[in-house]
Amino acid sequence: MSIDELFSERTWALWGLLGTALGTLLLVAALLWTGARVGGQARALWRSVRGQRAALIAAVDEPADPLIAQLATLTRVPPGVWAVFLPAFLNALAEGLDRALNSPDHAV
Repeated sequence: MSIDELFSERTWALWGLLGTALGTLLLVAALLWTGARVGGQARALWRSVRGQRAALIAAVDEPADPLIAQLATLTRVPPGVWAVFLPAFLNALAEGLDRALNSPDHAV
């Protein structure tokens, strides 16, 4: 193998493809690892706060509640609509998280 073949255009293209493939594999592995870590932390956080559902719903079920007032100010949705929607949404979200976390696929 001569020096011209060692630094030829084909050799650089081959090394470029190999580098791209290796970089892509490393990126995918890092994303999968990070996703698993974030998912585990989210599950742990939910398990620690899920007993607070009643207190949370009670804090956002009246049009005069501070969070409802702030949402009404930021969005153009009346406070009464937020007071009806937000507790229903939070209940549905909590039930969905409980169901997802109690499934055998997500056991920690």
